[in-house]
Amino acid sequence: MPNTAAKLLVNFIQAERNTYAQCPDCQAIHRLNEFKIFSGKKPPQDLLDQLRQAQEEFEVKKKKIIQESIEKSKQVYIGKTLEHLAPTVSNFGHQPRDCRFLAEPIDFIAFDGLFNENKVDKITFIDAKTGEADLSPRQKSIKKAVENGKVYFEEFRLET
Repeated sequence: MPNTAAKLLVNFIQAERNTYAQCPDCQAIHRLNEFKIFSGKKPPQDLLDQLRQAQEEFEVKKKKIIQESIEKSKQVYIGKTLEHLAPTVSNFGHQPRDCRFLAEPIDFIAFDGLFNENKVDKITFIDAKTGEADLSPRQKSIKKAVENGKVYFEEFRLET
């Protein structure tokens, strides 16, 4: 059908109030002029089409975010597990029995000499990291306090 004939037919149907059609999906009967009628290969995008497209884009982004979150969670879990094993690694630099696991805000305190000599020669704060992980702001503040000599020993007695 030539383009002008199609436009004439569309204009006629939109103006005609007594031509009906049955919806193949819901079986409801409607006037043809109540439908959006167009000629061409692709209908113009209406709000419902835009909403559907936005929903599809949202679902794709949501799946990507979920996958990235799962991967990140796995990496964190592996890192936390490996933190526990750090003292057993050959190049750790401290006797595993001299180390006490804290987890937060740092992973370990090593009391060098405690197990073998029953005398502590040095105390070291240790945080084990995997991959590209950096010290947290709290951990950086602890490191700075240690470097600035702001580490003390206090004895606190409880009244009994």
